[in-house]
Amino acid sequence: MKIVIAGCGVAGFTAAKKLKELEPQTEITLIDREGYGLYSRMRLPESLAGTLPETKLILSSPEATASLGIQLVSGVTALSFDPGARTLQLSDGRSLAYDKLILALGADASLPQIEGAEPSMTFRTLGDLHHFLSEVRTAQTATVIGGGLLGLENAHALHERGIRVSIVEFMPRLLPKQLTEKESELLQEKFLEAGYQLCLGRKTLAIHSDQGVSSVELDDGTVLRSDLVVISAGIRPVTQLAKDAGAAVDRGILVNTRFETSLQDVYAIGDCAQIGGVTYGLWIAAKDQAIALAEILANRRSSFESPVYQPSLKIPGIKLNEIRMAAQNK
Repeated sequence: MKIVIAGCGVAGFTAAKKLKELEPQTEITLIDREGYGLYSRMRLPESLAGTLPETKLILSSPEATASLGIQLVSGVTALSFDPGARTLQLSDGRSLAYDKLILALGADASLPQIEGAEPSMTFRTLGDLHHFLSEVRTAQTATVIGGGLLGLENAHALHERGIRVSIVEFMPRLLPKQLTEKESELLQEKFLEAGYQLCLGRKTLAIHSDQGVSSVELDDGTVLRSDLVVISAGIRPVTQLAKDAGAAVDRGILVNTRFETSLQDVYAIGDCAQIGGVTYGLWIAAKDQAIALAEILANRRSSFESPVYQPSLKIPGIKLNEIRMAAQNK
């Protein structure tokens, strides 16, 4: 059996590792587009803050991954696949034959339609970390566009560097998806006390750049002068590869409770997959799905039912459950 996995994030890597444990004779090829091996995407803000060495982000280097008996193809991109011929075309010209194909393509940072917004302003990959580390050395002010979990974690990272941070959120409060209005008020108090500038209920109209210094123009006329801008506006599941091959796609690649796409012997897991109408975009969800798919392919289980996840805010000293309790008692 030949299984090819496109994507070396937590979903792809975990599926490969678990399949090797359950079915050692299976030939597994893992496509690692970025070329770093498996790293902790959710801890990138800690490295940006300077509190976690970059080496600690790497959970399984290319060498360590290969030592598991997994054939690693590093630094290349999956360009297309032919579900009839069961072949996957790579950016280096190679064609890989497969019996089963697992799409663990992840998601890209979402780039909102803001005048002057550039992909280099988003922060999701190890390459993005390298870019921002070069900028924070001289930055004194920063604007983070997005008051969700990732936006606040990125804002905290910059604040830890001694940078004056403004947070812009088009909703009238922080973490509108996770907290009630009263809970958001308590969270906002913490950020204001720490010295952040909050621009809530404001829409970003444009980002103007001039010789490395930017100004962020808001819809109420406010202009925020910033040495750097970080856009944290959610994620966009990577679906084009599947769509081009004829798979059913909505926000994510549509799969059933066995992670089967509409194409025979093609599966999708992690941030790129939409199961039960939901694209989770969570590390733990991607890992759970990967383990479940490996067990399904190894005939250890029949299907998967997603648990309910409670995303957390990874900022020292701020616990959302404590804020929720405080709001109840207030």
